[in-house]
Amino acid sequence: MPVATGNFVLDKGYRAAAALTKFYAVKFSAAGTVTPVTANTDLIAGFAQFGVTTAEIARGKGCLARVIGITEAVATGAITIGAQVQLESDGRVSALVGSSGKRIVGRCVGAPSTNAGDRISLDIDPNGGVA
Repeated sequence: MPVATGNFVLDKGYRAAAALTKFYAVKFSAAGTVTPVTANTDLIAGFAQFGVTTAEIARGKGCLARVIGITEAVATGAITIGAQVQLESDGRVSALVGSSGKRIVGRCVGAPSTNAGDRISLDIDPNGGVA
């Protein structure tokens, strides 16, 4: 199976309002601050490039989020190359299914997934509409 890779156009540093998981989507919680997404319709700020624990936040560690470009993203199941990708409420992604009502966050451009937990290469659409 191909290995997922990223290619940044814009990575941005933010304060973290809560613990974050590597390669999961994040959203804005305040100016300059991100938190994990909590709904599949959230408008994303990007995808966390590193995990951040609560203890690390207390020591001042923030979040590096990929805003524009290709990121690795954690899939909930099978996603083929070229498929549009939608957001899940836990920050993972899945293949777009019709009029799901979920936020479209990009397209799989490499390393397709076959199982939950696999990582895909996702060309991010930070302003994606709702399917």
